[in-house]
Amino acid sequence: MVGEINTYVQLYALSVLEADHEILRVTFGAGNALTGGTMTLDGLKITIPDNCLVTLPAIYASWQELSAPGAMPGFGSPGVQGNVVNGAYIAGLVFIAQNPAQVLQGTIASIDTATGHFTVTSANGPLNCIINDPTGFYTGIPYTDAPLWTCDPNNPSIHAQSGFPVCIPTSQNTKTCPPTNRPQNGGVPLTQFTFSAPPVAAGQPDPMLLVPLAVGDFVSFTGTKVGGLLAINALTANLGIYTAPGTKPAYVNCESVQYGVASARPGIEVAETRAVVFVTDPSTTLQWFAMDVDPCNGTVTERNIMLLQPSQVAPLGRSIFRLGKTLISPVTSQVGFRLSTGTITTGNGLIAGQFIQPIFNFIFPEILAFGDVPFTLNFEIIPFLAQGSGPYTPGNPVGPAPINCLRIGQLNPWPGATAPAPTNCPNPCAFPSAAPSATSSAAAAPASSAPAPPDQILSASGTLSQARGVVTLNVVAQVNNPNSILSVSVQGPSPIAPQIMIKGTTVAGGVTNWSLAVSIKANKPTGITVTSSGGAPAVSRAV
Repeated sequence: MVGEINTYVQLYALSVLEADHEILRVTFGAGNALTGGTMTLDGLKITIPDNCLVTLPAIYASWQELSAPGAMPGFGSPGVQGNVVNGAYIAGLVFIAQNPAQVLQGTIASIDTATGHFTVTSANGPLNCIINDPTGFYTGIPYTDAPLWTCDPNNPSIHAQSGFPVCIPTSQNTKTCPPTNRPQNGGVPLTQFTFSAPPVAAGQPDPMLLVPLAVGDFVSFTGTKVGGLLAINALTANLGIYTAPGTKPAYVNCESVQYGVASARPGIEVAETRAVVFVTDPSTTLQWFAMDVDPCNGTVTERNIMLLQPSQVAPLGRSIFRLGKTLISPVTSQVGFRLSTGTITTGNGLIAGQFIQPIFNFIFPEILAFGDVPFTLNFEIIPFLAQGSGPYTPGNPVGPAPINCLRIGQLNPWPGATAPAPTNCPNPCAFPSAAPSATSSAAAAPASSAPAPPDQILSASGTLSQARGVVTLNVVAQVNNPNSILSVSVQGPSPIAPQIMIKGTTVAGGVTNWSLAVSIKANKPTGITVTSSGGAPAVSRAV
């Protein structure tokens, strides 16, 4: 018998608000760092399989990492998606936060520049806070009491509403969080401003550095209670901070994303895959891409999902990606967003211009007709669960590096009737020599020089579609040289500078197909121009 565990979608859907369904007991199996265990919720014992990575607010961690003393301070309702297999409750996906529904708001009342502690106004008096910052990125003063519930320094989770990373000013971070990065008017810190293009003169606001928060800023935040402090892992300041159009750095922040899981079963409803993202440069297009992971070596390959023009009216820089009935398969554990101007490493060591977002909201298909036989969650079509995701690296940002290489394999026991065939990987497991590489879905320039002209753009066309107020332009083109790289620019009320298209198949004679989908929440474009790196004459078409 196989059935769905409803603790995440139905049975415990309201417990986050009621806060009365707590983790009663956890166990940790003997083995290695990827060994699972069990979790008991209100008397319901759920098996956590081996190789299950738990999604925490900013990182992934193995089940064993939660076994450290004090690793789970006062934790309540987790999110669990799984199936009942022969009477046993087996998890497929696990999400844990101390209070998943917590969103607090208030005004910063004080900042202690010696310690990095700050207070926020509340109905019950000042709330004592600190950024949960084990590396000291946002404060210059590492806070290491709860490292698994950390903020994210690589994809700034402490930021302005527009996406610009912000910081708590202290005596230890005056170089990376300088007071000059928060301009004032009559002694009052500005809440809206745009940086000049770098390089900037000494002592002037520098977009390569963080912007300090100030007393009086209104903030929304969430975190973990540790003793008498709230250790914050995510904070959004009500600030409109932007970067100069078409320049680097520019910053990206993902507000929300959900992934609709596909199914071939008839008579079902599949959820829409969508995302909301903010950027500091709305003049530049933003690419959304999936991140496919090699199950053996962990190498990441990017797969284009959509290119979008951010809003150029209020709310400035907002990008709403909606795919409607278009299914994006296979499912990935993370997605990324990158501005077309590219990335740059800032003075703080941050890679600006992109944002990598773990998926917290996988929505599985649901039956349409009441009374139909319910079906199990189809984990077998999710590669990182069914095949694994390469060498394991601990999530703890200040934890010790692993001594032996372990490969994250298929969930075991499998949360379904029959486990899919696993991937056979070469042995022994070896750590990658560098961070997993990414192959851009928008083709990068080849190592060899561009082909000598003439090449020829054989065809080019653009078609328009519209849904929910968003106009999508689909451009397709062909070139007679497989080494050529095609780009397209868009003409109309909201013109778009040349964008590298996505390389497709190559057929007989070296004819190569290219395509690009661009979504614009504005007036319809009027034309396109396709150009080639091989020197072919540009081809313009009306749309």
